Amino acid sequence: MDSYPKLFIPGPTYVPEHVMQSLTPPQIGHRTPEFSELMSTVVQGIQKVLYTKNHVYLVSHAATGLWEMGIQNSVKKGALHAVNGSFSSKWASVSKECGHETGVLEYDWGKGVKAEDVDEKLSSGRYDIFAMVHNETSTGVCSPLEPISEMMREKYPQVIWLVDAVSSMAGVKIETDKLGIDFLLSSTQKAWGLPAGFSVCAVSDRLIELSKSIPNKGYFLDINVYEKYYEKMQTPSTPSIPHLFGLKFVLEQIEKEGLENRWSRHIENAEYTRNWANERGQSLFPETGFESPTITCIQNDKEWDINEINEKLLERGFRMDRGYGKLRGKAFRVAHMGNVMREDLTDYLNNFDEVING
Repeated sequence: MDSYPKLFIPGPTYVPEHVMQSLTPPQIGHRTPEFSELMSTVVQGIQKVLYTKNHVYLVSHAATGLWEMGIQNSVKKGALHAVNGSFSSKWASVSKECGHETGVLEYDWGKGVKAEDVDEKLSSGRYDIFAMVHNETSTGVCSPLEPISEMMREKYPQVIWLVDAVSSMAGVKIETDKLGIDFLLSSTQKAWGLPAGFSVCAVSDRLIELSKSIPNKGYFLDINVYEKYYEKMQTPSTPSIPHLFGLKFVLEQIEKEGLENRWSRHIENAEYTRNWANERGQSLFPETGFESPTITCIQNDKEWDINEINEKLLERGFRMDRGYGKLRGKAFRVAHMGNVMREDLTDYLNNFDEVING
């Protein structure tokens, strides 16, 4: 591991050796009592982190598949997608590819999703689900969920709400049941601080019930199939058991840290990074009030040579982000989620300073 650079990219994120070791217990059978006990422990731990009583599914593939699971198990009429970055755009394209009527609430990159805009689109009556990305990884924009929740509860209680929390779950406080989120999804390689290749989702009772009336969902992503195995605390197909052991370990670490302390740590590290950028004459890419607690996206106002900085940081043992897609070189992101503690962040930004002042 020492031969690879330490990651300060928004995913996969940094996984220290002691966390990696948690994935290495002996294998167990996925149809055994010991597996069911392990899964039960992990599910209950995730429910605490998400403030939910909803069923939590453990899924051995990228969260991209959960975009499709959420849509295929809920849409009868049409799907409204808020699009304010690359990943929210990709999710909307998944709905189109699945053959659903797809409406798009489009924002410029850097903008957050606003309740009044969602209200205007939903008022057409054309959509029975609303899908959004909570924390848009491509832009470092985090859209507050509370105003949207209040609006939907008041005006559209029948609309199913799907939320991608890939780069916020386990790094940002999300009170799932209080907010009324029907389908909340994430993967393990970001704020959970584990290797990639595994995902989780929390599914409401009403979405589980709705899924029963929707035909032609296939097998692999059918919520009703997951439900049959959930009763036994098993997964429909053979899962990545090492990831379950890893999640058990991470949940124990979260318990030791304390949930409120964890949320505060992410906010404090974000503020530290924002201040660092501002003090060096760089502004933030997201609009004010929509900055992410897990990823800081920095506007490259000073026109630093990002590729040169990247090469020099690699020589020092760090992997930096150089901006996503059309933002490449024009903005760059600093990830400070999961296993990234203040001392890790300080070390990285001190090295960054030495490189730019070199």
